[in-house]
Formats: sequence, C-alpha cells, structure tokens
Amino acid sequence: MTAFTVEDLIRRLDRLQARGPIPFDVKSGEIFGILCPCGQDRQTLIAILMTTLFPVPGFAEPSPLAVLGNLGDVRRSMGIVLPESVLDPALTGRENLDFHARLHGLGDDLRTRRIREVLDLFCIAGSADAPVETYSPAMLQHLEIARAYLTHPSVLFLAEPTAGLDDAGRRETWDLLRRLNRERRVTIIFTTHDVEEAEAICTRVAVVDRGEVVALDTPETFRTVMALDDAPIEFDNPA
Repeated sequence: MTAFTVEDLIRRLDRLQARGPIPFDVKSGEIFGILCPCGQDRQTLIAILMTTLFPVPGFAEPSPLAVLGNLGDVRRSMGIVLPESVLDPALTGRENLDFHARLHGLGDDLRTRRIREVLDLFCIAGSADAPVETYSPAMLQHLEIARAYLTHPSVLFLAEPTAGLDDAGRRETWDLLRRLNRERRVTIIFTTHDVEEAEAICTRVAVVDRGEVVALDTPETFRTVMALDDAPIEFDNPA
C-alpha cells in the first residue's frame, strides 16, 4: 500500500529554481530517506511534505494524503519533528507533552494514557519530571519524537533527525526510529544530507539534487553500484 505519491513537485522561490518534477511514492510501513545536499532544497521539500508550503500542482490522487482539498485529514495523519525544537525548556518533559496533547484536543483520560505510553516507548520516563533544559541533546530529540507521536500518526516526518547529536546519540535515535517503525508500523520519512544515516536505517532512499530526483533505490543497491563504480556518493559542504 502506498502512503502517498509525490508528482510534479515544483515550487519556484527566489532561492530555489526547481529544474523538473520530483516524482516518488512512499510505501506504508517503510522508512524513506530523502538525501539532499542543498540545505534550501531540503527545507523547501520538507515544508511541502509537511503541508506548510503548497506545491504546484500538489500531491497526486488517489493518495490518502492528497494535500489539496484534504488538508485537515493530511495533517491529522502525520506527526512532524522540525530541525528547531518546539518544546519549552523551562517545563518538564511531562508538562511539554501535556501541553501539546491539549493542543491536539486529547481528552483527560486519553491524554494521560498517551503521555504515559510515549514516555515508556521512548525511554524517557525516568526524566519525565525534570526540566527539559537539563536534557541531553539525544534525550531532547527523543522527547520531540514522543511529542510528534502523541496522536498516533500513520506517517512521521523528520527534518535532519540527528543533526547536532554525537555518534552515540545518533545511533540511539536510529534504534528508536527502527523500533517505532517495526513495532508500531509507522511510516517514517526524513530528510538528511548524511549518507551514513540514509544507509543505516532506510528501506529506500531518494537522492534529490537541484530540484530533481537523481536516484531512487534501496541502500543495498546504492552500495552495490558504488562498489562497482568505485565512486561513493559524497556531498561536500552541505548548505
């Protein structure tokens, strides 16, 4: 089953001139990586996928996540983790989760259950009542993902999910995302410029360069091709 399809994803901005269509589909239950060397391209693409920027002409029918004319259902179906934290550092982890659960309209009983669930699921129950400003970068990112999962979204979007983390924190976050995908069957989509990250956890990877998908396949296929060509994919000085 396809989670959604992207067709003719062209958005012309002052700092981004898309050269052509960006067609790909994301299958339900997979971990899909968008490997993109240009920071502006990454920001624009993830904004379109997260419905904060409208593409022309939009997500393709018959996708369940067709943006145009179906925006409310789309947004209720996804959880979003942005590069910048949306948590209040002065509040505890539990208080932050409670605040965001209320924003989503979760009732008292459901809110209490969901907060307890995500604290256990993301291994942050022991720090739930500590101020977020005391959290390590990895703990903070796990809390961000827990916040995004409060509503049990079918699709989880993450922009640069391990940026700024050390090696241990990156691997902990990868393990967390793998477990969420495996145990809860959440479709996970993330943007990155990190080849190692894309290879480590993705079912498939789309390589986007200057507004076009230049490659789309499994990490195993990429590794085989690179071994034959003796030319690894490298992105120097990502913007």
